[in-house]
Amino acid sequence: MSNDYVVERCLPEINNREKPLVSILVYNYNYGRYLRECLDSLVAQTYPNIEINFSDNYSEDDSWDIAIEYAKKYPGIFTITQNRQNFGTGPNFRNCSINLRGKYFINMCSDDVLLPDFISRCVAILQSNSEIGYVMTHRAIIDADSVRTEELPFYNQSCVIPGHEQAAVYMMAAVNPSVSQILYSVKHTKGTSAGGLASEWYGTRIYDFNICLEYSMAYIKEPLMLHRIHGLNESLKAADKLLEVIGAYVVHVQFADIASRRSLNKVSERLPKSISKLALLSLRYCIRALINENEILAKKYFHLALCLDHNYEEHDITRKLQRYWLAEGEERLHILDSFESNASEGIISRMTSYAPPEGSILL
Repeated sequence: MSNDYVVERCLPEINNREKPLVSILVYNYNYGRYLRECLDSLVAQTYPNIEINFSDNYSEDDSWDIAIEYAKKYPGIFTITQNRQNFGTGPNFRNCSINLRGKYFINMCSDDVLLPDFISRCVAILQSNSEIGYVMTHRAIIDADSVRTEELPFYNQSCVIPGHEQAAVYMMAAVNPSVSQILYSVKHTKGTSAGGLASEWYGTRIYDFNICLEYSMAYIKEPLMLHRIHGLNESLKAADKLLEVIGAYVVHVQFADIASRRSLNKVSERLPKSISKLALLSLRYCIRALINENEILAKKYFHLALCLDHNYEEHDITRKLQRYWLAEGEERLHILDSFESNASEGIISRMTSYAPPEGSILL
C-alpha cells in the first residue's frame, strides 16, 4: 500500500450499540520495518468503528516517526504514546490499555497483519452470544518479506467451545501462537489476571486460560490474520533460552493448580500427559536446533526431554538422535537429512487439525 494512500474512516463512536467500538492495542519496539504494513491493515478493516491505541517503547528505528505520520493521517482514530526509555513489554502494553474505550479489543503485535474482515467476523460472533469471552481466528504465516505460507488450523471446524473444555486443551497445546489472533470482550476480561511465574513470556496464555474458566470461546478456522516470523521474534529468543519448554512447564503446573482448587478434574488430571507432550516438544526443538546448526542448544533440548519424561529414552526419535550424536561424517549428514526431508515423522510441526472438544457448537 502506498504511504500516501488514506483509507476513509469514521471517528470512533463509544455508544454505538449496533456497531460497538473496537479498540486495537498496538505495542511496538524497533519494528519500524513492518509497522506500516501492520497499521495499513488496521485502518483497512471493513468494520467501521475502531480506535487504535499505539505505544512505542523508545524504539531506536523510525517507528515513532511512522506513528506520528499515521496519527496525522487519521486524526481521532489514533492515540499514540512513547516511553522515555525501554520499560519492557508490560508497561508498554499498559500504555495502550489505559486509553481503551471499546466494548471489544485486540492485542496487536506491530509486526503482524489483520486481513480486512478480521474484526467484522469476530464482532458478529461476540454480538450473537453474550457468554463468549473471546473469539480466536486461525492464522497464516508471513516472513520478513511478507511472503505468505499456509498452515493447518488447530480445529477443523469453526465453533463455540465450552470454556472448561478449552481450558483442558490449554493444558496440552498452545492453540494460538500469536496474541494477534484473538478479539476479546472487555466485560469478560475485567478482573482476569495474567500473573504467575511465567507471566512475562506466557501472560496472554494464562489470561486466556483464566477467561475460559468462566466463559466460552469461539474459534474461526479461516486464517484472518498473518503472523510474521523473522529474526527478531520474541518467541525465537524464548526458544534459545529453553523457555518454550521450561516456561510452558511452569504454566501447565500453574493451570493444574488453579483447576484443582476449582474441582476441574478434567483440566488438572491432564498434567502428567501435558508434561510428557512437552518432552516431545523438547525433542522437536532439539531437531530444529540441529537443522539450524546449533549443536549446543540441540543437546540442551535433548537432555531436557529425557528429564521431563524418561520414557522417551525408548522413543524412535530419541534413538535416532543418539545415533546422530555418535555418528561422524556422511552418516551424521544422512541422519540430519532424514530429519529435514520427512519432517521427523511429524515431530517438527503439527500435521493435523483437531476436532472441536466435547460440547462445542459448530458455527
